Amino acid sequence: MWYIILYHLTERSEFFILIFGVFTLGAIYFYWVVIKPLTKFEIIGLAILFRVVLLFGTPNFSDDFNRFIWDGKVSLSGGNPYELTPTQMINKKVNFRVGNIEEIYSNLNSKNYYTVYPPVNQVIFAVSEFAGNGNVQSSVLYMKLFILLFEIGLIFLLFKMLRKLKLKESLAQIYALNPLVIIELTGNVHFEGIMLFFFMLGLWFLLTNKIILSGLAIALAVNTKIVPLLFLPLFLPLLGLVKSVRLYASIAVFSILMILPFLSETLINNFGQSLELYFQSFEFNASFYYLVKGISHYLLDYKTSLIGSFIPIAVFLFAIYLTYDLYRKNKTSNTSKFDLQLFISSAVPLMLVFYLLASTIHPWYIINLLVLCVFIPNKAIMFWSILIFLSYFAYSNYIETHFSGNFHDSNWYYFLTAVQYILVLTVYFFDKKRERLAIGKSNL
Repeated sequence: MWYIILYHLTERSEFFILIFGVFTLGAIYFYWVVIKPLTKFEIIGLAILFRVVLLFGTPNFSDDFNRFIWDGKVSLSGGNPYELTPTQMINKKVNFRVGNIEEIYSNLNSKNYYTVYPPVNQVIFAVSEFAGNGNVQSSVLYMKLFILLFEIGLIFLLFKMLRKLKLKESLAQIYALNPLVIIELTGNVHFEGIMLFFFMLGLWFLLTNKIILSGLAIALAVNTKIVPLLFLPLFLPLLGLVKSVRLYASIAVFSILMILPFLSETLINNFGQSLELYFQSFEFNASFYYLVKGISHYLLDYKTSLIGSFIPIAVFLFAIYLTYDLYRKNKTSNTSKFDLQLFISSAVPLMLVFYLLASTIHPWYIINLLVLCVFIPNKAIMFWSILIFLSYFAYSNYIETHFSGNFHDSNWYYFLTAVQYILVLTVYFFDKKRERLAIGKSNL
């Protein structure tokens, strides 16, 4: 009932209804995960049911689907979605073969930005727009069907991996029944579910020692969302030099083949500009980034551009440290067998640091962390997956009425952001401290 109310009867501007509904779903979710784990068939049945409820209708909490449809229209018209911004295309009076151009253009939230969606996404956009025949709701439905099918595949894959590692199958509900996953993927049409299917498939192939197939799967993941690039250094100490080179080479070759149909002189430059905008200009639901920005304004009276440069450098250095730490932990083990849980033990803190330093953290980003918690449960990440809905205060009627939609002028926005991160970090460090105490007692 709450999924129906939230998705079909609630606007994202109705903040208190949204939060009450999400927290209610979160309480039920934690009851299942912590107190009364469900069976495999109950998990599969409920996971599919909750997603099917959100299958019809356009998203109420996100308008990103307009850009997906736009990119699909560009591809179907014989154009390259990476070459021009929507505004440049309109000004050049590009001849589109698919209708509804004016309607979609007017609803875009990124008219002056180059697309940031990799090739696999572009294929899905084009296929969905072709199948939808120019109808917005039909195109969105086909995108949702893509996401739903890949999510079902991911859930079955998680069960398979849990059996392989001799872990409880009920752990799959950490991902399969999480309200954030259900609302933001099938509901709001975000493609993390497809990327995660390919990435976890790549990890499955590493578990079964199929390096080339793993390279193909991870290449498909990277060409859906570029996030998995973050994890590539972590494979080196776990696979050894020879297997790692084979894996990296196969990822590179398959990625090049996927990019070739879109390759042009402007692709790299335009995509690079979009990434620079992400690190330098976009700001939403950040944590330490806001603190550093505040210090910069206090000391310099402006936000220094060094903040944006610091983020990727700091994450890169932390990735190098974790790679070294993995090598130290794994130097006496046999690299012929990929240790998934050891990989995840480093992948989670790496991505967590990246998100804590980033300038933009949309709710669906956390799903990338959540899927890893299936194998090493982390209460803080699961807690965060519910608390992160506090960020929707930025779109509330209060912000629209008092600040004309500019949430950065609201102290309440920063207060709720601080509450979110303080609670999450408190749970995270409390759990870490308890783990260290348990390890210390076991060594006595």
